[in-house]
Amino acid sequence: MSCAPKPSPKDARLDELRIGNPEGVVEGTELGIRQTAAALSVESLTQLGADGRPLPKLAESWWWGKDGKQLNVNLRPGIQFHDGTPLSAALAAKILGDAVARPSNRSMYTSLTDVLAVRSQGDRQLVFELSQPSALLPDDLELPLSLGSPAVGTGPYRVVKTDQSEVILERFPNYYLGVPHITRVVIRSFDTIRTAWTSLLRGDLDMVTNVPPDAVEFISNDQVRVVSFDRRYQYLVAFNSRKPPFNSAIVRRALNTAVDRAVLIQNVFKGHGQASTGPLWPKNWAYNSSIPSYRFDPGLAVSLLNSAGLSADNGADKGSGRPSARFRFTCLIPENFSVIERVALEVQKQLYNVGVDMQFEVVPSKDFNARVPQGQFEAILIDMISGPSVGRSYFFWRSARQHFQGLNVFGYENAEAERLFDVLRTSTNEVAVQSAFTRFQEVLLDDPPALFLAWNERSRAVRRDFQIEQDSGPGTADPVYSIWRWTAAPEPQVALAR
Repeated sequence: MSCAPKPSPKDARLDELRIGNPEGVVEGTELGIRQTAAALSVESLTQLGADGRPLPKLAESWWWGKDGKQLNVNLRPGIQFHDGTPLSAALAAKILGDAVARPSNRSMYTSLTDVLAVRSQGDRQLVFELSQPSALLPDDLELPLSLGSPAVGTGPYRVVKTDQSEVILERFPNYYLGVPHITRVVIRSFDTIRTAWTSLLRGDLDMVTNVPPDAVEFISNDQVRVVSFDRRYQYLVAFNSRKPPFNSAIVRRALNTAVDRAVLIQNVFKGHGQASTGPLWPKNWAYNSSIPSYRFDPGLAVSLLNSAGLSADNGADKGSGRPSARFRFTCLIPENFSVIERVALEVQKQLYNVGVDMQFEVVPSKDFNARVPQGQFEAILIDMISGPSVGRSYFFWRSARQHFQGLNVFGYENAEAERLFDVLRTSTNEVAVQSAFTRFQEVLLDDPPALFLAWNERSRAVRRDFQIEQDSGPGTADPVYSIWRWTAAPEPQVALAR
């Protein structure tokens, strides 16, 4: 017979955290359950704060040298990978050197094309030699560091099993910030949001990663709390600007004035969102909030469309039974993304009010991901990462003709925007950056690359058995990143009658 004490119910609640990920399998990508698992297991040198400034992560500090053509980075001490390998400067230099050479990374992290070499100096210092000043490099050092495949990271949890439907992680006892309280995390995919939150309410799950806005109040109760935070993503309709009428800045501007974003946010997001009128993160430290943005003005939209030669009967389709329209276009959307579908229906209705007929083509995610890079679309409706760093806008909207690297698949071209992109990419002078940012906002309002709709929130539902320890600093408010610090919630106190 064992003499070891039995774990208390409070300790038992920390044995396992069961997470449900609706829309959790995105075929052919690293999104869904893999993305959630990566947030717990893989880390980077820096992380981006809510204002777009880089913050320390695996790196504890950095500084510029050689007039901005050299970046020096100091690593934190005592970091290990999950296989026990220490994170030395020499190993980090090799991992980052390989990452810089990878074409896919050079298109996703714009400053990597400026890196000539990465070398170590001592046990903890990295030196990046650059071809030109590269102000966005500290931002882009949120590039994940890992060993091998599957990825062996430095995060608080290590992956012990992964397949299409489930990822299992166990706590890493040598995590440099401290041992996680929760022993094991299981992430399961669900086809729909409804099946995931049903499992949560009956106790089969402890957390659901995505609660739709219209369910936030319904799902919050004595057993479940909902935690909401701003996402760095926005819903937008991106056009194929190589094709008429979307090759006209006037038409793109007209469509931006035709949508009532306040109505869209209320109808689709139940007020959990913020109007978007451009690709730049409005909470970025350099953003000029005094610049006027688009306002809902259907009369102006009609006037602009008329000036572009798109009259009310321009798109008449005789014999089809369809009403006349100024023009018609088909918008590609991925299937099984319920919020995208609701946004699409609201935008369709509002554009119809100014005589624009927007139809949908719903395709599987793998087909969507194959067609978009090839330009096989008139328009697409997506939830696009657009903040908090200006680098996010850079790799989607920089000149496609001169600098196409696989992410500006939309054909957007604007010489002044390209000039300002270069200023923001190379300047570390804050006054120059703020000036360029203001001018950039004005250029993008005059010549918008897309129909910008709404910045959105993400809501995560968690059973009250767990005490959530959210980050209180300027970093992410997403509770997933603080799971390693969660503890068992205090037992409810029952008042006894006297």
